Amino acid sequence: MAESVDKTLFIDYNMNDAFDWSDDETPVRDAIWDYLMEQNGHDTLKTEEQMKPFMSMSEDDVRKYVEDNLKTAAAK
Repeated sequence: MAESVDKTLFIDYNMNDAFDWSDDETPVRDAIWDYLMEQNGHDTLKTEEQMKPFMSMSEDDVRKYVEDNLKTAAAK
């Protein structure tokens, strides 16, 4: 019988564990959600749709998105 192993998604790591430039303990998933909510005027339904691709995105793609968007937003 095959064992089921739950894999932790990259977006479930805390920001400070995932990125050496961050001291935020918020999960990556929540940080992206918060960023998207700010960008689209707090439209929850729109943000939910925007989050869907992140569920299957590669770690490299998520890293690139966060560094291109959230890292620069945090620096402001």
